[in-house]
Amino acid sequence: MRGARWSALPARMRRITRTDGAEAARATVAAGLTWQTCTALLHTSAPYAGAVAALLIVETTVVRTVSAALRYGAGCLLGVVIAVPGALYVRPGMAGLALVVFASLLPARHGFLGHHGIHLPTTALITFALVRGHHPGELLSHLGEIVLGIAFGLACSALLLPAVRVRSAERALEELRALVARYLDGLADTVVARRRPRDVLGPGWERDLDTALERARTAVDEAHESMRFNVRPVARRRRWHLDRRVLRTLSDVARELAAQGRLLDADPGAAAPGTRFAQPYARLLRTTALCAYSCRGGRPHPALPATRQALYRLGPAGCDPPAAGAEAGRLLRHLESALSCLSAPAPAPPARTTRRRARSPLRPPTRR
Repeated sequence: MRGARWSALPARMRRITRTDGAEAARATVAAGLTWQTCTALLHTSAPYAGAVAALLIVETTVVRTVSAALRYGAGCLLGVVIAVPGALYVRPGMAGLALVVFASLLPARHGFLGHHGIHLPTTALITFALVRGHHPGELLSHLGEIVLGIAFGLACSALLLPAVRVRSAERALEELRALVARYLDGLADTVVARRRPRDVLGPGWERDLDTALERARTAVDEAHESMRFNVRPVARRRRWHLDRRVLRTLSDVARELAAQGRLLDADPGAAAPGTRFAQPYARLLRTTALCAYSCRGGRPHPALPATRQALYRLGPAGCDPPAAGAEAGRLLRHLESALSCLSAPAPAPPARTTRRRARSPLRPPTRR
């Protein structure tokens, strides 16, 4: 396990470097275009405000960039709205400055602006100084730079090969499927050998399963987020195998798997009162592992109906089987719940259908 983690570390470092490099390239292009445009249109020698705005709003995905742009723009707008009345109508100047700082810090502390709330008091102080100094032209130039920086940041984030996090989500789901299947197969070994799952799977197998689940949820959420407002053709295709129902099915199977593991940890002999129950139950666990590994959307595994029939022949899930006690009945109930989750209808790939033009009922058919 530790060797596999170390072998996967260089690949993860390459993915992180590639993602950060693409984000840095988009931010650099946005800042450069903002600087050149402000110099040409606004005749500003050092348009730092626009370049800083372009750098700060560019995020990994288009959705995050839009959110950062809205928060950045809202913070700057609120700063101007707060500073202008204080600079024009409050006397003396120190009282107006104190009032502007106090009034701008209150909304900046709230979470709706995020870490961009710092730009609210910053813009308020700059606006207060320029209005009190009677420099309206510089104030308009400063605000124009910010608007251009936000515009170029949004354009570069949306048009310069925006990130699509599909492969990382597919990789995380594949790791989760493999882990669930391996642990189900390991539980079958523990049933046959009458050992505790922690002795076969390791003491931290439940923690590893929770980590894989959390990683898969994060990766699927990032994949769906990266495909929103994305203009790349690869992002416009419907990824039916990344549907959240597939992840929900794997999460339910993992929950039932953990419940069976806890029962076997508490009583290793619960599933082995006799070979009439232990061997069929171990085979059911291995077949369930095969069905869980093939859970990719669409139709379930062909072995699933036969597995459910074998489960009912071994003992109904609602009552204790004749060859087992109460603990074995609980094991069967958890296994039946896992099979029910795997047999639920999952999203299927979209079928390509040819669109036919609907014939008007008022128009008579043309005869040749």
